[in-house]
Amino acid sequence: MRVSLIWLAVITLSACGWHLRGITPIPDGYRILYLQGSGNTGFDQALNQQLQFNGVVITEHAVDAPAQLVVESYEIERRTLSVSTNGQVAEYELNGRLTATVSRPEDGINTEILVRSRRTLTNDVNNIVATANEERQQRSAIEKDLASKLLRRLQGISANKADGKSEPAPAPEPTQQP
Repeated sequence: MRVSLIWLAVITLSACGWHLRGITPIPDGYRILYLQGSGNTGFDQALNQQLQFNGVVITEHAVDAPAQLVVESYEIERRTLSVSTNGQVAEYELNGRLTATVSRPEDGINTEILVRSRRTLTNDVNNIVATANEERQQRSAIEKDLASKLLRRLQGISANKADGKSEPAPAPEPTQQP
């Protein structure tokens, strides 16, 4: 009886589309991928880890993969959000920005992806070490968030192409009335 209830729960959860957190179902056309990163950064490591966790095989050479993912630019900018009454920075804002291109030459797919992530950080002027550690943790969280958003966009692009949908059509040209 107990075993049958467990199986019933498993079947019900799998039927409703429930997935473990962090798992992004990658379509078959992107399961073998060539990744051209921006170097050996924390973001590249986070992206590699998430790709492998989701069952993507990363090839050494572009010719070995039907799809290519090129990370064109990646940056995290620190900006002052607020200043205390004595002129010291009270809060920072960390803005992450990633630009990448996904291509599948055999299908004619070549799409640019832009993802962003933002975090705020309180600056404790009395505890500089803790503030520096918190900033490192927030930067790492931004890297993981950007990688996760990139995978979701990849999934969305693939779903649109598989359904025969293309990118959003440009707005129609205005017509002149006589």
